[in-house]
Amino acid sequence: MADRFDLESLMRSVKTVTGDRAWSTATARLSAMVAEHAGTPDAAAAFDLYYAHWRRVPATDPRHPAFAGYLLQLVPLMRQSGPCCTYEQAKELAAAARTVRDPHWQAVITGVLALVVLQDSTATLTDPRLLEKVVKDLDSASRLLPAGDDATTATATAIGIGRAVARAEHARLRGGEAELDAAIEELTAARQGLADRPDDQAYLTCHIACLRAGRAHLGMDEDAMARYVREQEIALARVPRRHPGRDSAESWLAIDRIKLRNLIAERTGEPWPGPRPRRGAHERPDPADRYALVRAAVEVLGGAAYDEDQEAMAKAIGLFREALAQCGEGDEHWVRCATQLATAHLMQSGLIPWEPKPLSHLSRAGRQIIAHIDQAISLLRRARRAAEGPAHPLWISIGRLLADALRSRSMMLPQIRGARLRKESREVGLAALSGLAWSVILQSGTSHAMEAGNKAMEEHCLDIARWCIADGELDGAVRALDSGRALLLHAAQVSATVPSMLNQLGQDELAEEWRAAGPVPLEPEPGRLGGLAPMAALRATAGPDVRLRRRVLEVLAASPYRSRLLSPPTPAEIAGSLRTLGVDALIYLVPAGEIALPMRLGRTEPGAALIVGADGAPRSVELPHLHLDAPELTAYQAAGSAGWDPRRRGSGDPRRDAGPVTAPQSGVTLQAAEALDRLCGWAWRSVLAPLAGEFRGSDGFSGAQSGESRIPCVVLVPLGALGAVPWHAAWRAEGPGRRYALEELQVSYAPSARMLCEVAGRTPADVGASGSPALVIGNPTGDLRYAGEEAEAIHRVFYPDGTYLDADTADATATSARLADLRGGVLHLACHARVDPGERHSAYLDLAAGSRLTAEQLTEGTARRCEPGLVCLAACWSNVSSRGYDEAYSLATAFLAAGAHTVLGSLWPVPDEATSLLMYMTHHYLRRETLPPGQALRRAQLWMLDPRRRTPPEMPARLAVRARYIRPDNLAGWAGFTHQGW
Repeated sequence: MADRFDLESLMRSVKTVTGDRAWSTATARLSAMVAEHAGTPDAAAAFDLYYAHWRRVPATDPRHPAFAGYLLQLVPLMRQSGPCCTYEQAKELAAAARTVRDPHWQAVITGVLALVVLQDSTATLTDPRLLEKVVKDLDSASRLLPAGDDATTATATAIGIGRAVARAEHARLRGGEAELDAAIEELTAARQGLADRPDDQAYLTCHIACLRAGRAHLGMDEDAMARYVREQEIALARVPRRHPGRDSAESWLAIDRIKLRNLIAERTGEPWPGPRPRRGAHERPDPADRYALVRAAVEVLGGAAYDEDQEAMAKAIGLFREALAQCGEGDEHWVRCATQLATAHLMQSGLIPWEPKPLSHLSRAGRQIIAHIDQAISLLRRARRAAEGPAHPLWISIGRLLADALRSRSMMLPQIRGARLRKESREVGLAALSGLAWSVILQSGTSHAMEAGNKAMEEHCLDIARWCIADGELDGAVRALDSGRALLLHAAQVSATVPSMLNQLGQDELAEEWRAAGPVPLEPEPGRLGGLAPMAALRATAGPDVRLRRRVLEVLAASPYRSRLLSPPTPAEIAGSLRTLGVDALIYLVPAGEIALPMRLGRTEPGAALIVGADGAPRSVELPHLHLDAPELTAYQAAGSAGWDPRRRGSGDPRRDAGPVTAPQSGVTLQAAEALDRLCGWAWRSVLAPLAGEFRGSDGFSGAQSGESRIPCVVLVPLGALGAVPWHAAWRAEGPGRRYALEELQVSYAPSARMLCEVAGRTPADVGASGSPALVIGNPTGDLRYAGEEAEAIHRVFYPDGTYLDADTADATATSARLADLRGGVLHLACHARVDPGERHSAYLDLAAGSRLTAEQLTEGTARRCEPGLVCLAACWSNVSSRGYDEAYSLATAFLAAGAHTVLGSLWPVPDEATSLLMYMTHHYLRRETLPPGQALRRAQLWMLDPRRRTPPEMPARLAVRARYIRPDNLAGWAGFTHQGW
């Protein structure tokens, strides 16, 4: 009879079946083999027998380390029949086994320990930092492996897969899209090592496709999501029924189908024609397996929501409850399960037929709804306490759910009794928004930061702001609105100043580590997010990785810098910046919208102008006609936003020439010009008329203008699609002509109050002073004749001592090198600009020799921290956001984030004749009349509106001739340019 304690013999028997496999369809057979060898009821009991035996063997016995190593290698099989081997026991066994000084053995033991820890979901969920240790240990194991034989190759494959799985799980639990991308690539590479094991290869293919589907869902890429669902379906058909990962793969697919269905329904309002979400297709999961219970609950939940099936929803709630009962309150799995259970309760409350009317909450349906909402509130309050703060990936989701639930519950109470819950809902919702900044700053690079911002649900900011406005809590409304604005620019500002902040805190070593990591490299991007190729493009090969970013954020968040990192400025801080800048008010333009709540409750809130004055006292002006579906705005968007909208994929070539054009009115169709004209008429009626009335006749304005009567100076922050509107060009009929908003207001723009305060903190630059440095770039691609004439004239007349670069000299390298010498000076760019929405290089200037200067180089790359006093972007689309309206991420704002004091940019393809004159006159008022840049642009635009305009004596003849043919009513010629900054 074989010796039951001869584990070396048992390991040989196991390997004859597995062939050193990472997974095997023979797992159940192997588990039974272990139990049979040990003479125990099951394999889990075998561990207790062998561990007790090993503890009795003297440490001096030569068999002691080998036995420990074999036992540790058998743990994954033993766990198939039940929990066994704690983390402490695994570490103890590994420490003893490592006393054997064989490199391959050392690698195997290090790798197996890491995989045993990875397999212990309870340990990793309780302390996600263990996953970082797993990754490091598997790296060490990989380095220990000697080169050579098949056994080494198999071990290396297993280690590579384990490392990638650990990285993916760490990214899921702690955040970090770059880490998840790296894990996906590692798994893809490791899959090649499973060519001789097609079952396991098919299972791994399911896992990879599931991870990629999650990335596509995050980016709301419906086509990619559908592609990865199909990949899972094909791969799953090759995974045998007896494979231990089959149930997990089926659950992944079911959940991804639900996600895809939701994406399609959100876009079309129609159900997905694919396979319906399953409800109860599985047999009842093992009641002792909390993970299986949660997977089954999620599947049932998706089907119940699809069919609006209360009975199925109740089943999902029951499954979540069973799983939650097996979790220790406060650990990671409990937090996630409690959040899912609360979500199910809120969804169930929305399925119960109920009509809100006086005392209807006392009806049977009303009592049921209240019971579900109250249970959700209780669970979410506890989950929020356990999550602790914005570092938790679920902080925003938990806060949003709890805020919505509290708001809904308050609507079922009398006004006075509901006030306490409304107050709590606002406080919870506002506190959750700090997670927005955390999740974006954590990411490595702009693309990942953008996805994190989407994931964080910026729409929640608008909902909370509307609650605050409705409740008269305007300070909270300001905080909510700015929390979701321009987060990519905020992250760029934080990243650039991290070393100095760390040095101030005495964290010199950490500061040096950040500096040594360097900027994120800007790799070429071959295609859209979601395919195989873009994963390589999104991978950061340098720059601070997510683990370093997390360490730095934890240090800064525990310091006085926490508020600067995670919270927008207060109204008092905004007011201080307004006084510094000589501005009367910062004005958020908030469109009307419906606030959706559980129970299908909700109401439409009117549009509003939220005004923060230089006195720090916010006030709100109702704007009942400010709707995103206003006919004038939708017609303008349909016409292509004065020519062509780079955000509308499928409506034209996104890489079309967007530079200054050569025919008088080309680049703007008649239809688009008419739509623009009507849009600006609506802009007056809906917004500027009531706003002008707010400021008309007021005294004590901050921004007095030299040489002319005092007019109010305001900075606008338009939300959503309102960012495409040239509000300064709003007009009303006056006599036989028109009067424009810029005749009554000095209008500037800002991506956010954060950015406004950042710019106000910079030392002002006197760009009108004689001798200030200047760099003028004209027609670097050689195909923009009039742009070259414009730039040459500006250089010769206004900046003769500055530098002029053209098609022979203005490549990206030379331009970037000279930016560092422009501190406080002028940069004028007359060239092509392009916008590629959502791509790695989303907005860029075309320069000489086929080179580019991208927005991402300015915010995260080697060109960041240039500090010109004025950047004049005489190029098309240069102030159009390439990453969503509320991100306000454009070439113009990228220069602002990189350190510029003032930036002038355009909203559409501007006509060349008008552009050349407008730019020349802007520099004329800047240099000859020493007006600040914003006022200089305004005066130049007023000059364009004047049919009796006079040309300055210095204006070159070729430009002066064109001035005769400029029509004042041609909005496309002058209204596209905007001012930001000082």
